[in-house]
Amino acid sequence: MSRSESAEREAETRPRPAIQLHTLRNIDEPLPETVRRVANAGFEGVEFAGAFLESDPYAVREVLDETGVEPVAAHADLGLLEEDLESIADRCHRVGCDHLVIPHLGAGYFRTTTHVDALARRLDGLSNRVDSYGLELSYHTSKDPFLPLLDRFGLGIPANLPSPGLVWEQVAEALDLTVRGDDRTVETTGFGRLVSRTDELTFEIDVGWVTAGGYDPVDVFELLGDRLSLIHIADVERTRRFPPAFRSVPPGEGLLDLERVLRASRETDVDWLVFEDDHPSDPEAAVYRGRATLNRID
Repeated sequence: MSRSESAEREAETRPRPAIQLHTLRNIDEPLPETVRRVANAGFEGVEFAGAFLESDPYAVREVLDETGVEPVAAHADLGLLEEDLESIADRCHRVGCDHLVIPHLGAGYFRTTTHVDALARRLDGLSNRVDSYGLELSYHTSKDPFLPLLDRFGLGIPANLPSPGLVWEQVAEALDLTVRGDDRTVETTGFGRLVSRTDELTFEIDVGWVTAGGYDPVDVFELLGDRLSLIHIADVERTRRFPPAFRSVPPGEGLLDLERVLRASRETDVDWLVFEDDHPSDPEAAVYRGRATLNRID
Protein backbone atom coordinates (compact mmCIF):
# COMPACT_ATOMS: atom_id res chain seq x y z
CA MET A 1 0.00 0.00 0.00
CA SER A 2 1.36 3.41 -0.96
CA ARG A 3 1.66 6.29 1.53
CA SER A 4 -1.22 8.15 -0.16
CA GLU A 5 -3.43 5.03 -0.06
CA SER A 6 -2.57 4.54 3.60
CA ALA A 7 -3.52 8.17 4.35
CA GLU A 8 -6.82 7.74 2.51
CA ARG A 9 -7.58 4.54 4.44
CA GLU A 10 -6.84 6.31 7.73
CA ALA A 11 -9.05 9.26 6.77
CA GLU A 12 -11.92 6.89 5.99
CA THR A 13 -11.80 5.39 9.48
CA ARG A 14 -11.48 8.73 11.29
CA PRO A 15 -14.52 9.74 13.41
CA ARG A 16 -16.71 12.06 11.38
CA PRO A 17 -17.93 15.51 12.50
CA ALA A 18 -21.47 16.00 13.78
CA ILE A 19 -23.19 18.64 15.88
CA GLN A 20 -25.79 18.38 18.66
CA LEU A 21 -28.55 20.71 17.49
CA HIS A 22 -29.29 21.75 21.08
CA THR A 23 -26.37 24.14 20.49
CA LEU A 24 -28.54 26.06 18.02
CA ARG A 25 -31.87 25.96 19.86
CA ASN A 26 -32.01 29.75 20.21
CA ILE A 27 -31.84 30.40 16.47
CA ASP A 28 -35.42 31.05 15.40
CA GLU A 29 -35.79 28.92 12.28
CA PRO A 30 -37.41 25.62 11.25
CA LEU A 31 -35.37 22.46 11.78
CA PRO A 32 -34.76 21.92 8.03
CA GLU A 33 -33.12 25.36 7.83
CA THR A 34 -30.90 24.48 10.77
CA VAL A 35 -29.80 21.32 8.98
CA ARG A 36 -28.89 23.39 5.92
CA ARG A 37 -26.97 25.77 8.17
CA VAL A 38 -24.79 23.02 9.65
CA ALA A 39 -24.30 21.42 6.24
CA ASN A 40 -22.97 24.73 4.92
CA ALA A 41 -20.51 24.82 7.83
CA GLY A 42 -19.14 21.42 6.84
CA PHE A 43 -20.76 19.09 9.34
CA GLU A 44 -21.51 15.61 8.03
CA GLY A 45 -23.98 14.60 10.73
CA VAL A 46 -26.58 15.98 13.13
CA GLU A 47 -27.76 14.79 16.50
CA PHE A 48 -31.36 15.84 17.06
CA ALA A 49 -32.74 17.31 20.29
CA GLY A 50 -36.19 18.60 21.32
CA ALA A 51 -37.22 20.27 18.05
CA PHE A 52 -37.00 16.94 16.24
CA LEU A 53 -40.05 15.59 18.06
CA GLU A 54 -42.09 18.61 16.98
CA SER A 55 -41.01 18.90 13.33
CA ASP A 56 -42.44 17.41 10.15
CA PRO A 57 -40.36 14.24 9.62
CA TYR A 58 -40.95 14.32 5.87
CA ALA A 59 -39.48 17.83 5.62
CA VAL A 60 -36.54 16.76 7.76
CA ARG A 61 -35.90 13.69 5.59
CA GLU A 62 -36.07 15.83 2.46
CA VAL A 63 -33.39 18.24 3.69
CA LEU A 64 -31.18 15.39 4.89
CA ASP A 65 -31.36 13.83 1.42
CA GLU A 66 -30.76 17.21 -0.20
CA THR A 67 -27.67 18.08 1.86
CA GLY A 68 -26.23 14.61 2.43
CA VAL A 69 -26.13 15.25 6.17
CA GLU A 70 -26.65 12.04 8.17
CA PRO A 71 -28.94 11.69 11.21
CA VAL A 72 -26.52 10.41 13.85
CA ALA A 73 -28.95 10.07 16.77
CA ALA A 74 -31.93 11.67 18.48
CA HIS A 75 -32.11 12.63 22.16
CA ALA A 76 -35.34 11.79 24.01
CA ASP A 77 -36.09 11.74 27.74
CA LEU A 78 -36.31 8.39 29.51
CA GLY A 79 -39.95 8.78 30.56
CA LEU A 80 -41.01 9.85 27.08
CA LEU A 81 -39.29 6.86 25.50
CA GLU A 82 -40.99 4.48 27.91
CA GLU A 83 -44.41 6.03 27.30
CA ASP A 84 -44.30 6.75 23.57
CA LEU A 85 -41.59 4.57 22.05
CA GLU A 86 -43.65 3.42 19.08
CA SER A 87 -44.30 6.92 17.72
CA ILE A 88 -40.72 8.07 18.40
CA ALA A 89 -39.35 4.99 16.63
CA ASP A 90 -41.68 5.65 13.69
CA ARG A 91 -40.42 9.24 13.48
CA CYS A 92 -36.81 7.99 13.52
CA HIS A 93 -37.51 5.51 10.74
CA ARG A 94 -39.06 8.22 8.59
CA VAL A 95 -35.88 10.32 8.69
CA GLY A 96 -33.44 7.39 8.52
CA CYS A 97 -32.21 7.69 12.12
CA ASP A 98 -31.36 4.41 13.87
CA HIS A 99 -30.06 5.62 17.26
CA LEU A 100 -31.87 6.97 20.33
CA VAL A 101 -30.04 8.61 23.23
CA ILE A 102 -31.30 9.27 26.76
CA PRO A 103 -29.83 12.59 27.95
CA HIS A 104 -28.80 13.50 31.50
CA LEU A 105 -30.27 11.50 34.38
CA GLY A 106 -30.14 13.15 37.79
CA ALA A 107 -28.08 12.22 40.84
CA GLY A 108 -31.00 10.37 42.44
CA TYR A 109 -30.53 7.52 39.99
CA PHE A 110 -26.94 7.07 41.17
CA ARG A 111 -27.27 7.53 44.95
CA THR A 112 -26.52 3.92 45.99
CA THR A 113 -25.88 0.53 44.41
CA THR A 114 -29.60 -0.21 44.92
CA HIS A 115 -30.56 2.86 42.90
CA VAL A 116 -28.08 2.07 40.14
CA ASP A 117 -29.09 -1.57 39.90
CA ALA A 118 -32.74 -0.56 39.53
CA LEU A 119 -31.78 1.88 36.78
CA ALA A 120 -29.68 -0.78 35.04
CA ARG A 121 -32.64 -3.18 34.89
CA ARG A 122 -34.86 -0.40 33.60
CA LEU A 123 -32.43 0.68 30.87
CA ASP A 124 -31.59 -2.85 29.73
CA GLY A 125 -35.31 -3.57 29.45
CA LEU A 126 -35.82 -0.43 27.42
CA SER A 127 -32.79 -1.29 25.28
CA ASN A 128 -34.47 -4.57 24.33
CA ARG A 129 -37.67 -2.75 23.42
CA VAL A 130 -35.75 -0.21 21.34
CA ASP A 131 -33.86 -3.02 19.61
CA SER A 132 -37.16 -4.63 18.61
CA TYR A 133 -37.78 -1.51 16.49
CA GLY A 134 -34.37 -1.87 14.81
CA LEU A 135 -32.83 0.99 16.81
CA GLU A 136 -29.92 1.34 19.24
CA LEU A 137 -30.25 2.91 22.70
CA SER A 138 -27.47 4.87 24.41
CA TYR A 139 -27.23 6.85 27.63
CA HIS A 140 -25.57 10.29 27.50
CA THR A 141 -23.49 10.95 30.61
CA SER A 142 -23.60 13.98 32.89
CA LYS A 143 -21.53 14.69 36.01
CA ASP A 144 -23.91 12.98 38.43
CA PRO A 145 -23.01 9.34 37.61
CA PHE A 146 -19.40 10.06 38.59
CA LEU A 147 -20.24 10.83 42.21
CA PRO A 148 -19.34 8.16 44.80
CA LEU A 149 -21.96 5.59 45.78
CA LEU A 150 -23.11 6.46 49.29
CA ASP A 151 -23.31 2.86 50.52
CA ARG A 152 -19.54 2.60 50.05
CA PHE A 153 -19.38 4.93 53.08
CA GLY A 154 -21.96 3.19 55.25
CA LEU A 155 -24.80 5.51 54.20
CA GLY A 156 -26.81 3.05 52.14
CA ILE A 157 -29.77 2.61 54.52
CA PRO A 158 -30.43 6.30 55.24
CA ALA A 159 -29.82 7.24 51.62
CA ASN A 160 -32.49 4.75 50.52
CA LEU A 161 -35.10 6.33 52.78
CA PRO A 162 -37.45 9.00 51.35
CA SER A 163 -35.51 12.24 51.64
CA PRO A 164 -34.66 15.35 49.61
CA GLY A 165 -32.35 14.36 46.75
CA LEU A 166 -30.38 17.58 46.99
CA VAL A 167 -29.23 16.68 50.52
CA TRP A 168 -27.72 13.39 49.44
CA GLU A 169 -26.23 14.90 46.32
CA GLN A 170 -24.34 17.40 48.48
CA VAL A 171 -23.25 14.60 50.84
CA ALA A 172 -21.83 12.72 47.86
CA GLU A 173 -20.11 15.88 46.61
CA ALA A 174 -18.54 16.42 50.06
CA LEU A 175 -17.32 12.83 50.20
CA ASP A 176 -15.90 13.16 46.71
CA LEU A 177 -13.90 16.22 47.74
CA THR A 178 -12.63 14.89 51.08
CA VAL A 179 -12.45 11.07 51.02
CA ARG A 180 -11.14 10.27 47.59
CA GLY A 181 -8.30 7.85 48.35
CA ASP A 182 -6.19 5.78 45.99
CA ASP A 183 -9.09 3.51 45.00
CA ARG A 184 -11.02 6.35 43.36
CA THR A 185 -11.53 4.85 39.92
CA VAL A 186 -14.32 5.06 37.36
CA GLU A 187 -15.34 1.51 38.25
CA THR A 188 -16.23 2.58 41.83
CA THR A 189 -18.71 5.26 40.70
CA GLY A 190 -22.39 5.00 39.86
CA PHE A 191 -21.38 5.10 36.21
CA GLY A 192 -19.02 2.16 36.63
CA ARG A 193 -21.74 0.23 38.40
CA LEU A 194 -24.21 0.99 35.59
CA VAL A 195 -21.77 -0.29 32.98
CA SER A 196 -21.15 -3.50 34.90
CA ARG A 197 -24.87 -4.14 35.48
CA THR A 198 -26.07 -3.61 31.89
CA ASP A 199 -25.57 -5.73 28.81
CA GLU A 200 -27.43 -4.10 25.92
CA LEU A 201 -27.02 -0.41 26.69
CA THR A 202 -24.35 1.65 24.93
CA PHE A 203 -22.99 5.04 25.97
CA GLU A 204 -22.52 8.52 24.57
CA ILE A 205 -19.70 10.02 26.61
CA ASP A 206 -19.79 13.77 27.24
CA VAL A 207 -16.10 14.44 27.81
CA GLY A 208 -16.73 17.80 29.46
CA TRP A 209 -18.91 16.38 32.22
CA VAL A 210 -16.59 13.42 32.76
CA THR A 211 -13.82 15.95 33.32
CA ALA A 212 -16.03 17.95 35.71
CA GLY A 213 -16.53 14.73 37.66
CA GLY A 214 -12.78 14.49 38.16
CA TYR A 215 -12.10 11.61 35.78
CA ASP A 216 -10.15 11.19 32.57
CA PRO A 217 -12.42 10.73 29.53
CA VAL A 218 -9.77 8.52 27.92
CA ASP A 219 -10.06 6.08 30.84
CA VAL A 220 -13.80 5.97 30.24
CA PHE A 221 -13.25 5.23 26.54
CA GLU A 222 -11.04 2.30 27.51
CA LEU A 223 -13.51 1.01 30.10
CA LEU A 224 -16.36 0.94 27.60
CA GLY A 225 -14.57 -0.53 24.59
CA ASP A 226 -17.13 -1.38 21.92
CA ARG A 227 -19.98 -0.11 24.12
CA LEU A 228 -18.80 3.44 23.44
CA SER A 229 -21.26 4.58 20.77
CA LEU A 230 -20.61 8.34 20.45
CA ILE A 231 -18.18 10.92 21.83
CA HIS A 232 -19.69 14.25 22.79
CA ILE A 233 -17.12 17.04 22.48
CA ALA A 234 -18.09 19.61 25.12
CA ASP A 235 -16.30 21.50 27.88
CA VAL A 236 -16.96 23.14 31.25
CA GLU A 237 -15.36 25.49 33.72
CA ARG A 238 -15.77 25.50 37.52
CA THR A 239 -17.78 28.40 38.93
CA ARG A 240 -17.92 27.28 42.60
CA ARG A 241 -15.93 24.82 44.70
CA PHE A 242 -18.71 23.69 47.06
CA PRO A 243 -21.31 22.76 46.39
CA PRO A 244 -19.45 22.21 43.09
CA ALA A 245 -20.89 24.13 40.17
CA PHE A 246 -19.82 24.25 36.54
CA ARG A 247 -20.96 25.96 33.40
CA SER A 248 -20.61 25.04 29.76
CA VAL A 249 -17.91 26.79 27.73
CA PRO A 250 -16.71 26.29 24.14
CA PRO A 251 -14.59 23.13 23.87
CA GLY A 252 -10.94 23.96 24.47
CA GLU A 253 -11.66 26.90 26.79
CA GLY A 254 -12.37 24.98 30.00
CA LEU A 255 -11.06 22.05 32.04
CA LEU A 256 -10.93 19.57 29.17
CA ASP A 257 -7.63 18.48 27.64
CA LEU A 258 -9.13 18.79 24.17
CA GLU A 259 -6.10 17.75 22.14
CA ARG A 260 -5.62 14.57 24.18
CA VAL A 261 -9.27 13.60 23.86
CA LEU A 262 -9.29 14.21 20.12
CA ARG A 263 -6.17 12.07 19.70
CA ALA A 264 -7.66 9.30 21.82
CA SER A 265 -10.89 9.36 19.82
CA ARG A 266 -8.89 8.17 16.83
CA GLU A 267 -8.14 4.95 18.71
CA THR A 268 -11.79 4.15 19.44
CA ASP A 269 -14.37 2.51 17.21
CA VAL A 270 -16.80 5.43 17.24
CA ASP A 271 -18.03 6.72 13.90
CA TRP A 272 -18.93 10.23 15.05
CA LEU A 273 -17.64 13.06 17.21
CA VAL A 274 -20.56 15.28 18.26
CA PHE A 275 -19.79 18.93 19.01
CA GLU A 276 -21.88 20.82 21.56
CA ASP A 277 -21.71 24.21 23.21
CA ASP A 278 -24.62 24.39 25.66
CA HIS A 279 -24.64 28.18 26.03
CA PRO A 280 -22.97 29.84 23.05
CA SER A 281 -22.87 33.62 23.14
CA ASP A 282 -23.33 33.62 19.36
CA PRO A 283 -25.04 30.42 18.14
CA GLU A 284 -24.53 31.26 14.47
CA ALA A 285 -20.78 31.64 14.99
CA ALA A 286 -20.72 28.51 17.19
CA VAL A 287 -21.52 26.38 14.14
CA TYR A 288 -18.29 27.37 12.41
CA ARG A 289 -16.27 27.33 15.64
CA GLY A 290 -17.51 23.81 16.27
CA ARG A 291 -16.46 22.59 12.86
CA ALA A 292 -13.02 24.18 13.32
CA THR A 293 -12.72 22.46 16.72
CA LEU A 294 -13.35 19.02 15.26
CA ASN A 295 -10.95 19.78 12.40
CA ARG A 296 -8.19 19.65 15.03
CA ILE A 297 -8.42 15.87 14.96
CA ASP A 298 -6.68 15.88 11.55
